[in-house]
Amino acid sequence: MLTEERYLTLLNEYIARDIPAGSVMDKEITLNELTKLFHCTERNVKLIVRKLEEEKLIVWHPGRGRGNRSRIEFRVPRDEFLLQYAQRLADKGEYRTAFEVLNQYEEDQVVLDQFMKWLNGQFGYSEEENSNSAGCIDLFRLPVYRAPLTLDPANLFHSFDAHLTRQIFDRLVQYESDENSKVVPMLAHHWESNDDGTQWVFHLRKGVRFHHKRELTAHDVVFTFNRLRNRSMNEWLLFTMDRVEALNPITVKIVLKQPNWLLPRMLCSACAAILPADLVSENEEMFWRMPIGTGAFRLTHWSSNLINLSVNTEYFLGRAYLDAVSIVILPEEVPGSSRLRWEKLIDNEARFPSKPEKDWNQIEGLEKICSLISWNRNKPGPQQSLSFRQAVNLIIDRRQLIQDVERGAPARGFLPREERLASSAFRYDRNAALQLLQESGYDGTPLNLVTTIQQSEDASWFAEQCASVGINVQINYVSFNVCSDEDISAEADCILASLAFADDEVCQLETYLQSQGFIYNHMEHNLRKWIFGITEEILATASIEARSALFQQIEFRLQDEAQFLFLVHRKINTYVHPSIRGIGINRLGWMDFKDIWLTSPICDCDE
Repeated sequence: MLTEERYLTLLNEYIARDIPAGSVMDKEITLNELTKLFHCTERNVKLIVRKLEEEKLIVWHPGRGRGNRSRIEFRVPRDEFLLQYAQRLADKGEYRTAFEVLNQYEEDQVVLDQFMKWLNGQFGYSEEENSNSAGCIDLFRLPVYRAPLTLDPANLFHSFDAHLTRQIFDRLVQYESDENSKVVPMLAHHWESNDDGTQWVFHLRKGVRFHHKRELTAHDVVFTFNRLRNRSMNEWLLFTMDRVEALNPITVKIVLKQPNWLLPRMLCSACAAILPADLVSENEEMFWRMPIGTGAFRLTHWSSNLINLSVNTEYFLGRAYLDAVSIVILPEEVPGSSRLRWEKLIDNEARFPSKPEKDWNQIEGLEKICSLISWNRNKPGPQQSLSFRQAVNLIIDRRQLIQDVERGAPARGFLPREERLASSAFRYDRNAALQLLQESGYDGTPLNLVTTIQQSEDASWFAEQCASVGINVQINYVSFNVCSDEDISAEADCILASLAFADDEVCQLETYLQSQGFIYNHMEHNLRKWIFGITEEILATASIEARSALFQQIEFRLQDEAQFLFLVHRKINTYVHPSIRGIGINRLGWMDFKDIWLTSPICDCDE
């Protein structure tokens, strides 16, 4: 136990929490009582008392003579000391420990709210002294409420993990979802295919180096794709690949088992990021503790509290404007009322209305994130009935959900398309729902709804709507990895989750084909088999319009079978301090760090 924690333990034991400000804080006490409190010997208690006196936290008045008790005088009020202690921990990067201390020694939220207000000012842009050289560095610090599960591209599932890997690694090509929506060069400067789309050749840029200074070669691409295909949850990306070979150090040939005109688009996925073959082969376990790639930033620190990225000054697509990015991982359990409203940058992740200064810039739009219910059709239960699934869909008033809980637009599919946003597209019919529920033979069996604490408001709202027609929903909150845990998804009757669709066609394919995802595992066998057949047809189709029609076939069947209950497309509101430029929200709903830059200093720094 640290000195600070011993002082807090004494305060909690002997000083009332509601003591008026300015009151004398002292207590008569004996060494024997302290030995019981600290579970140690009298000799160690004397050492503790001496240390607390040296830190000017207490004054010890020893009792003189037999029967006279000693007296301890506390010099720092409890809330003041607790706040200062949490701030010191945060300054050292021990954010989780700071919250643990606050939760352990505080019964209400007074100090927590004060701490969060102080923490607000620590995020956004700052100029800080460079510990390695003279001058300052441009640092961008931001908070997140969930730690990445993995930075291994082959095993990516969550959008935040994918966003981080894009900062550290690069792909052969990248997708620009602007008006033209095209695949553009990245590690490969050119590529071509044969006439039937079964052979593809990619020509690598010369002089691209990994963060450990070795030059990228075709061997790294061959190694990465073989690894991705053979043992990963994202092997679906290369299921059409027969073999990959290096024609020379800067040329890669991919031979397919069947036509695939979407291959370049699929290789834009963060899952297809290129790894350094030498380091991964040498010691893969060690590599993933501090992975390196060719990206605009290199990883310099990764712990449960903090992720630090430093700029790659030799990045082949141009140096980022920022020198460093620091991502602070805060506990998921922080109450919504205490969550951060940044002073230099506000991201409205927590779904509450922030009030920026009047001159701040606003980024607003529909995020390509859809919240939905996925029905598990491979487990016995009421959800096996089509009439039951249709009934639940009819009792969900999506516009009321938006007013009560969410901000955004009603969802009828994975992506927010204009024709779907019309009022007529969303039917709410309680009487029809009750009739379908009767047809289904529902007998009151509880539904096991699995979701995360981040979806608690949506889950409670959904349960209330179901209860209004007699459907019993039991909510089971699990950790954020629910979507990639096959055992958890198999036990659920349904899962409530929010899915990000970054790259349109490819993301839809990922949803249907990722074998460890809950969407795939919830679909019954015949439906999966049919979708796989349509997927092969999609990949063999060169026309975008024809592919779109095939994708619509899948969506229409999913709607006919009520496989999913689409809820809302979330609306994103981000307010940005006018001195911060280059911020945009990418297809994953995050900020691209490489493009952020500043117009003026916010703190003075010595030249």
